[in-house]
Amino acid sequence: MKFRPIFLFLLLIPIFTLPSPSIPQSGDPTKVYRVAILPFMIHSEENLDYLREGIYDILTSRMTAEEGVVVIDRSIVERALYDEKPTRLDETVARKIGMRIGADYIVLGSITKTRADVSLDARLISVAEEKPPFTVSAQQKSVDEMMLKISDFAQDMGYKILGRRAMAGQPDEPRRPLITHAFTVEKIKYGDILKVYIEAEDPNGRMARIGTVVDQAGYGRYPISWVYLKPKDRKYFKGYLQWNTFSSKTSILSEGTPITLTVFVYDKSGHRSNAFTFPIMFESGVKRASSYQVPSPFDQKDIRKLGSINVELTDLTLLPP
Repeated sequence: MKFRPIFLFLLLIPIFTLPSPSIPQSGDPTKVYRVAILPFMIHSEENLDYLREGIYDILTSRMTAEEGVVVIDRSIVERALYDEKPTRLDETVARKIGMRIGADYIVLGSITKTRADVSLDARLISVAEEKPPFTVSAQQKSVDEMMLKISDFAQDMGYKILGRRAMAGQPDEPRRPLITHAFTVEKIKYGDILKVYIEAEDPNGRMARIGTVVDQAGYGRYPISWVYLKPKDRKYFKGYLQWNTFSSKTSILSEGTPITLTVFVYDKSGHRSNAFTFPIMFESGVKRASSYQVPSPFDQKDIRKLGSINVELTDLTLLPP
């Protein structure tokens, strides 16, 4: 079901009909917080570009319903993106753009739609302060259900920015694992070894497994590849996943084949961390992946292998019509 204006109208009704919570703020009540919303990345075989408009409208309307929060004009954000020309949108890039346009917070996220469900990964990132982002990860059966989840997330972000406590009767959001840093190269030769570096933490010490999802343009999503963590890694780990990109299903891979690779962590209770998504291009003329300089905090000699990514690619030109 496509997202329509009437659905957006129904989502916005509570903003004008429900009384504002009377919970005191923990900061300066006169301060106005500036929030920038980056365009959400959409991963789908369908054309779902229209979702970006709906997401932006929901986030803007819900957050600005709280006095003290303003959303920076979209044209300013788009100009900053044009000037920066980032190859991918991650927390480091988000903070850089936020500082460039004078934002206190920046919103970064993605929507992934498969035949079975719709997945959301979104983060509210503090630009000036080094603190963990406020994250939400969810799976729903339809786009409409996911839009309701985004609406709830937007309202929670408004409370988070203003320092409001959770409303009476509402349970606190469970603590989830957090991927603090992740890195891999953007271009690779087919058959080369790709290392995906990850650093993650969980104060509860309940991290259980790392998931890797590979989406290939024109093919779709491959089954999730899982790596199960050892007991010593359940509170904190830093290392890499190794992917031998040569596939037994094909001896070649068409030049310029683009994929996206997404990593995330689950704890023992099934709570999912934030996700890092990397665009990767297969090209024959690039240097070996091992020759690239690895950034901090992965530029150390003691970085260890956490496990392997078990995904075998398919060359679309070899498939029967």
